[in-house]
Amino acid sequence: MFVLGTSTEFESLVELVSYFRKKPLYRKIKLRYPVTEELVTRFSAESNSSSIYEQKMYVEPNEIEPALPQSSVKALYDYRALRQDELSFSKGAFIHNVTKDSSSWWKGDYGGKLQHFFPANYVEEVSNNKTVESRDQVKEDNPLGDLCKGVVELSKCCVVRSQQAKSGMSYVLTLQLKDDDSMLPFDIATDTVEDLFEWHQVVWDAAQREINKQYKITKQKENEKKDEVAIEMSELVVYCTPRSKEKECFDTYTYKEIRSFVENKAPMRVRAKEFLKYNNKALSRVYPKGQRVDSSNYDPYPLWLCGSHMVALNFQTGDKCMQLNSALFSLNGQTGYVLQPELMRSDGYDPYPMPDKKKVKYTVTVRVIAARHLPKTGRSIVSPFVEIELCGYSAEDSKFKTIVRHDNGLNPVWPAPPEPVEFMVYEPELTFLRFVVNEEDMFSDPNFLAQATFPFKGIRSGYRSVPLKNGFSENIELASLLVYIDVEAVEKAEEELYSSFNQLRRRQAELSNELFLYDSHSGLQRCTQPQRRDDLMQEFSSNESQLHKIQDTCRQKMKDKKINNSTFYS
Repeated sequence: MFVLGTSTEFESLVELVSYFRKKPLYRKIKLRYPVTEELVTRFSAESNSSSIYEQKMYVEPNEIEPALPQSSVKALYDYRALRQDELSFSKGAFIHNVTKDSSSWWKGDYGGKLQHFFPANYVEEVSNNKTVESRDQVKEDNPLGDLCKGVVELSKCCVVRSQQAKSGMSYVLTLQLKDDDSMLPFDIATDTVEDLFEWHQVVWDAAQREINKQYKITKQKENEKKDEVAIEMSELVVYCTPRSKEKECFDTYTYKEIRSFVENKAPMRVRAKEFLKYNNKALSRVYPKGQRVDSSNYDPYPLWLCGSHMVALNFQTGDKCMQLNSALFSLNGQTGYVLQPELMRSDGYDPYPMPDKKKVKYTVTVRVIAARHLPKTGRSIVSPFVEIELCGYSAEDSKFKTIVRHDNGLNPVWPAPPEPVEFMVYEPELTFLRFVVNEEDMFSDPNFLAQATFPFKGIRSGYRSVPLKNGFSENIELASLLVYIDVEAVEKAEEELYSSFNQLRRRQAELSNELFLYDSHSGLQRCTQPQRRDDLMQEFSSNESQLHKIQDTCRQKMKDKKINNSTFYS
C-alpha cells in the first residue's frame, strides 16, 4: 500500500506513477519540509506511514500565503561592472531582490544576472507600498504640499448649512457627496457671514459648471439623434456605385456609378463616341485580361482617347506602355491624377477621326547631339544609337534613328543628319515625345539601355539636357542626352499645306498599289482597258510633281525661319 497525503492511496507503485502522470503532484500538495535522508530513513522504518503524515509535513494549496515583494532600488547614475560578479546598469534602471550584505556594496537581480554586487551609493530605495506612493504623488501635485489632507470634488457635492456651531465658529457649511453616503460629511466653518457666502459661492459655481457641461453633452447627443440631414446636403456626398449588369449599354447612367471593363471588351473604335460621352458624366475603369500571365501590358492610349478615367496596368513590367503612363501623370507634379484635355469635352471631338480631317497644329524639329555616362549591359563597351519617336496622335512614319557610335558609351557625339528631323503634331495634349537609347550587339540586334518620355505639353524649344531613365522610369545617375528641340505653331496657310501634302502622299500609296496589282495579275490586264494603266501612270506622275513642289515650299519656309543645316546644326 502506498499513501501520499491523507486521502490518496495506491495498491502499487505503478498506479501511483500513472496517476501523477496525468495529475502533477505540485498542483495538489506542497511539502512543508524538504525531503532529507533522515526523513527517508524514518519513513522506511515506520510500519504505519500514516503516523508520519499526522505531523502535517505537507501544506494544502489554500494554506499558502502569497510572498511579499522583495525590496527594489532605482539607479541614480550609470555604472559599468569592473568584475564578473558585478552588475552593469544605466540611470533609471530598477534592481530587484536587493540584499544588503554591507553598507557600501549590495546584491541584486538585473539584466538576467542574479545576486551580483553593485555600489549602494549609486541607487536609491523604492517603496513597495502603493498607498504611500499615491499619497506622495498627491502631495507633490498639490500646491499645499504636506498641508493637504485630502481632495473633495465640489461638483459632485451638495451644500447644506448647519445650524450647529463647530470649533468655536458660528457659521458652518456641510459638503456631502450626492452618490456616496459612505463618505463622511466635510464641514467648512467661518466666523463671518461674508466668508461663509464666499465659500458657498465657490462651491456653487464649481457644481454649476459641471452640471452645465454634462447638460450640453447630453443635449448634443439628443440633437444628433433627432436631426436629419437635408437631401440636398446628402446628394453632395458621392459614392461610386459599381454597375455590372448591362454595363455595355450607355443609354442610361448616373454620375455616381462606375463601370469596369476587361481590356478586350472595352468599347473603343466601334463605339468610341458613345464611350466618350459616358466618360464625360460617369466613371470607367479598364484592367488587363487574365490571360496576361507574363504581366505584359496593353496599349493604354486608345482608352485615354475615349476618356477612360482609370486604365490599370501591370506596374511590375517596365515597358513602353508603363513609360507613357508615367509621362502622362508627370504633368500634375506626379500627384496621381490629371485633368481630361479640354478638347474631349467639346461636341466636335472625335477620338478616331478620318485622315483627311486631321489638322497639323505644331511642328517639332529634334536633333540628338551627344550623350554621356550611358549604362552598360555587361562588361563590354556599348555601341549606342538613339531612336526618336512621336507617340500618340501623330503620323504613321513618326520615328527616326541615329547612326551607331561604336565602342563609346561615355561621351558619344552624333553628326548632324542631312535633313532636320521634323515631326507633325495633330493634338498636342495627347502626344508624347520619346527618346530610346539602344545598343547594337554583335548580331546587329538592338538592346535597351535607357529611355526618356515626355508629354508634348511640357516640351520647350532650345538646347536641352534630357535625363535618362530605366524601363521603370527611375532616374539613372549621370546619364543624359544633349538635344536641340524647336517647336513651331503651324499657321492656317501652313496647316492647309501640310494637309494637302498628307492627302497627296496617301493617294500616291493607293496609286502605287493599283499599279502593282495591274502589272502582277494577267487576268486583271485582260479584263480592263489598256488605257487604264496609262491614266494611273499619268495621275501618279502628276501627284509626284505636286509632292515635290510642296516639299520645296516647306524647305523654303524652313529657310525663312532660319532652320537649316548651316545655322541649326552649327
